[in-house]
Amino acid sequence: MSGSSSIFKVYAPALRRPPIHVLIPSSYAEDAAHLREKTIRVGFLFRAMAIFRVERMIIFHEDPSNPSRNALLIKLLCEYMSAAPYLRRILFRLRPELRYAGLLPPLNVPIHPESPLPPKDGWELRDGLVRKRGGLAVIHAGLKRDMALESSLRDGARVIVMARMVGEKIRVKVRSARRVPYYTVTEVQVYEGPLSGLVQRYSYSIATDRKGTLFPEVASKLKHDLQALKSPICVAFGSYKRGLNEIAALQGVPFESLFTVCVNFIPEQGVRSVRTEEAVYAVLATLNNLTAL
Repeated sequence: MSGSSSIFKVYAPALRRPPIHVLIPSSYAEDAAHLREKTIRVGFLFRAMAIFRVERMIIFHEDPSNPSRNALLIKLLCEYMSAAPYLRRILFRLRPELRYAGLLPPLNVPIHPESPLPPKDGWELRDGLVRKRGGLAVIHAGLKRDMALESSLRDGARVIVMARMVGEKIRVKVRSARRVPYYTVTEVQVYEGPLSGLVQRYSYSIATDRKGTLFPEVASKLKHDLQALKSPICVAFGSYKRGLNEIAALQGVPFESLFTVCVNFIPEQGVRSVRTEEAVYAVLATLNNLTAL
């Protein structure tokens, strides 16, 4: 729990510094035999993003000239998980891709409250949805009653509602996600262009690969570099079919010039291949501890 500027605390962790953006290939879980298994694996992957306060997960195509439709499935499942349970029936119509959504693990991020009543000793963050009714903005935020405000908020806008109990009344503040200095949930995007165009957006980029520099050999430099950075960094992962070097070769990009550093975060791995979701947990846990020290 992080403190606020008032005497009341806020029930949410601080944002990561520097922010981390994770790059995942669109073929992730494409090898699963059934939608049921795909759904479970995407849920396991996206839980890692929330656990380690990843700001953004970006799905990229291994071959941009032949984009995979699987990217949209990953994005849909992650967005379903991101929405507070009380908003899901409003935001998501019945569709076959969500047939096994009930198997997705609860995300339990700060904006997914456990009760329709906020706490009395601090601010609680809530996922809110705006519905316009004439000149009023009605905000659904899972409280005992919807809030009606005179506001210029657009219909369908997603907002962060800060709520707490004052006596027997609920006090609220409405904020955009960008104005809340706490981790709320991980944003999900699909990137349609070449990997080089995506990676070039970042001043510091990390490739994860079995053939990279062993983590113990680069740990001190990574820690020094990350502590000096304020802008987002990216951490990229390969797929079950291709490592990042093979993806770069497929796209005609020299792998050596693509990333700031390439690291083997799992030296002496005991299995022939590490699944993407397993690598994500290992890498993000390592970086989390590295920047916390």
